[in-house]
Amino acid sequence: MKSMHFLGFFVLSTIAATAAGCGGDDEGNGGGGGEGGAGGTTTSSATTGPTAGSTSTGSGEVDDGNDSPEEAEPIQPEDGWLEGTLEPLDEDADYYSFTGAKGQPVYILSDARPSDDERDPTYPDTVITLLDADGNQLAQNDDPAQGFTNDSELLTVLPADGEYVIVVQDCNAAFPQSAFPNGCFDPAEVVSFDYGVAILPLDVAESDTDSLIGDTEPNNDAEQAVQLHYELNNDESGYFTTFAFGNFESATDVDVYSFTPPETPAVDNAILAQLIADQPTGIEGNGSTVNVSEIAVFASTDLTNAYAKVDPSTGGDIALPVEAGQEYFVFVKRPAGEVGKNDFYIVLHNRTSSDPLEAEEETNGVVETPEGGLVSFANGGGGVSYAIEGQLADGETADVDIYAVPLDDVEEGWTFSVVCEAQRNGSGVRELSAEVLNGDGTSIDAATYSAKETEDENLYVERVAIPEAPADNRLLVRVSAGTPAADVTSRGYNCLFAYLPPETE
Repeated sequence: MKSMHFLGFFVLSTIAATAAGCGGDDEGNGGGGGEGGAGGTTTSSATTGPTAGSTSTGSGEVDDGNDSPEEAEPIQPEDGWLEGTLEPLDEDADYYSFTGAKGQPVYILSDARPSDDERDPTYPDTVITLLDADGNQLAQNDDPAQGFTNDSELLTVLPADGEYVIVVQDCNAAFPQSAFPNGCFDPAEVVSFDYGVAILPLDVAESDTDSLIGDTEPNNDAEQAVQLHYELNNDESGYFTTFAFGNFESATDVDVYSFTPPETPAVDNAILAQLIADQPTGIEGNGSTVNVSEIAVFASTDLTNAYAKVDPSTGGDIALPVEAGQEYFVFVKRPAGEVGKNDFYIVLHNRTSSDPLEAEEETNGVVETPEGGLVSFANGGGGVSYAIEGQLADGETADVDIYAVPLDDVEEGWTFSVVCEAQRNGSGVRELSAEVLNGDGTSIDAATYSAKETEDENLYVERVAIPEAPADNRLLVRVSAGTPAADVTSRGYNCLFAYLPPETE
């Protein structure tokens, strides 16, 4: 996640982006909760652009008339998708210009990869760079943080009134130090050199009920909180992701938002609230001159102790079960330091479904009665996975949860991985630990078969070997933790257990 979720536990719905002055929502299909699914935040147009199926010849340099800032082609929201070609792929850069206003959120999109394979290496791996009128780099995106595509998408807020330039390149041209084979795809494999580019200004003031929210000062405490809306997606199966665009007006500014999760539509498990600060910042990220240092969530019934708290600058985000109909307040803070030239932030909020809930709390604390009945699903690595949303309850005796992970669908040579988050999802759980045990509860090799979460790193037991003739045709995973945080009340964690076939070249 990052996160925006390396684990891929939850699927964020599509953005219902309204173009400033144009009206109407982008026609996207909303996403709902996903049990172990992978996904990302996109517009429908970002995955259905005009050129993904085309095949240019790659016969040499193409003079498309926009190969320098001075020749930049004007681009406007009403243009929709403009088509371009990157030839030669490892050298060409195409330039587009537009006029913007200070504080205007804009979404810049590219589309080269086909919608049925967003990581197809035979198409350009686009990079978007935003420059000011003097040629200074303001922001840049290679791949969206979700990792579902190599078509770059840049969501930013403009720092001043004036002219701006968008540069579109392939990864090999934008990052010579990472050119193939040092990170970028092999340009020799590319058979189509075409792409589309579009710009979408976002109007956060157009409606009081849509999923684009503007920070309205003063909103420094719960009484002044700005409400985060929920906008149903087109088939009313879930909600569009809500985007809150804020700005820290001073070195001590704190911005407060509120949300109340709706009861409907129903979810498979618990209602899960996600709050994610768009990262990275800076000129190689979204262009902001400040990081969000803390997101804290308080239930309206207890404004003294946080229900959840996370430091997004370490890669964490909030992803914890919440109660329908309960009001929550979100406090967004910045680190100490001087005010920058463009101290904006973007926080994404989503209501979705959690993974299956821990069901046998009273008995799953010992190896003799581990919790079984986990639901399997196919994972992206060609294997099978299981996911669980659990709790490590407070008590005189430290809570331990043990899960039985069956080997029914596992083939010879496969390995086993465990990925868990608690603190990095905002939970008060600290030092979350997991150890893989043999099916009878005996230790295999604690040094290799266990891991611990830190503030900076997920708990990750990576591709350990499955013992020969494992007891009871299963493995056990023992989940435990250290002393919880005194100022955060939630005790939730999320774990993914994955059987994977051997890696291929």
